[in-house]
Amino acid sequence: MNDFNRMMAKEMIKMGCKPKIIHGNVIGNVSPDIEWTKWLSYEPEFEKKRIEYFDTKKVSELSYEELEEASRYSRNKIFAKLFKLYENGECSEEDYMKVYDYMCNESINKLMLSKLTSEELQYAKQEITRLSKISKEELNAKVKEEQKPENYEKLSMVDSYILHIISNINYAQSMTDLNKKIAVQLEQNEIMLQRSLYYALQPYTRK
Repeated sequence: MNDFNRMMAKEMIKMGCKPKIIHGNVIGNVSPDIEWTKWLSYEPEFEKKRIEYFDTKKVSELSYEELEEASRYSRNKIFAKLFKLYENGECSEEDYMKVYDYMCNESINKLMLSKLTSEELQYAKQEITRLSKISKEELNAKVKEEQKPENYEKLSMVDSYILHIISNINYAQSMTDLNKKIAVQLEQNEIMLQRSLYYALQPYTRK
């Protein structure tokens, strides 16, 4: 994490300013804080059963691995609440920095994968493969439509994961196209410059 960025975020909070300082891939994707809120709040059935299991056990009865797992579920619940407060600008200074640090140090991809079943992941893999082969125009249109807040909210978790991945693919394709256009433009500018220099020197070369 960039210490300067963290320092700036902390200073802004102290001054009473609470903007949404986002860490992550904002360009070409759903805002990271919105994704974090959705995924941290989601409890798949297998996770609910594990939480119920832990609720019936004493701490002394759990193995080290189970304690870590239970702690992770508890932490997810805490941060799900903090992210909602963060989105509404209702965080305390301390909680605001907790959310900021969380976004900087945790992996949204890792969280997504931990929440999906093997069947969902298999479906996602097939769908991502299919979508990566459609035209750039179709992919871009799909991404833009599903990224709209009212549509993203309705997406299933597996479809939200698929959107996350294809948004990155779409962004990469857009950047590749942009870089090609810039390269062509630079080449054309270089040619025009050389021609201008050539014609500018003609009167002198004729003497």
